[in-house]
Amino acid sequence: MKFLKRFVVLFSVALGALALPSSAEAVPSLVYRATPGSPALYASQKLPPRDPALGDLHIEVSSRDPAHRADKVGVAANRGLSSVTFPRPVPFFAPPAQRVRTLVGVDTWFWVSTASWRPIVRIVAAGSVVVTLVATPITLQFLPGDGSAPVSCPGPGLPWIVPGTRSPCSHVFQRASTVGAAGRFRGTIQSVWMVRWTSNTGLAGTAGPVVVPTPVSLRVVEAQPVLER
Repeated sequence: MKFLKRFVVLFSVALGALALPSSAEAVPSLVYRATPGSPALYASQKLPPRDPALGDLHIEVSSRDPAHRADKVGVAANRGLSSVTFPRPVPFFAPPAQRVRTLVGVDTWFWVSTASWRPIVRIVAAGSVVVTLVATPITLQFLPGDGSAPVSCPGPGLPWIVPGTRSPCSHVFQRASTVGAAGRFRGTIQSVWMVRWTSNTGLAGTAGPVVVPTPVSLRVVEAQPVLER
């Protein structure tokens, strides 16, 4: 009987310790990570390192209406923004300028995997305030490195499959890369993202653009015609 009473007391104390965290301990903020088809919830007291692509981007939130809880919305919005890691674009070319070479005067296609071209969702709670952020890729840009202007297209581009077709994501090199360092043009493929945020207090806004670059090294040669009888 004494053993049973002692067990009940210990069990009650243990339950109390679980239900009432110490005031000296920080209660973690709830961060929801949503992915298509499999939403998941996790709690974290520490955010991952801030993505360098964000630079000094900060969400400014202001309102004179106390019901908007602008201070809490700002905390949650920036916490959510800092938790986003943007995928680096992995570029492909046709002709394959990185692995082999492309040609002067030829329509060179560029594109990235559709797996890296999906919205990223974060839902962050700061007390009773909940903020939802959706980061969406909007533009793919190619800086050829040959002195010409950047090329932009509204999407991840089209993989080259059928000869004779055209792509909105393409560039025609006008000179060979022999003029570049080590016989190559040093270019960049970059995805441009915008972040849309909303809150359960009625405040909403956008942040960005966020530019996510990947350097590329391109070999461009001139084709020499061969005449045969």
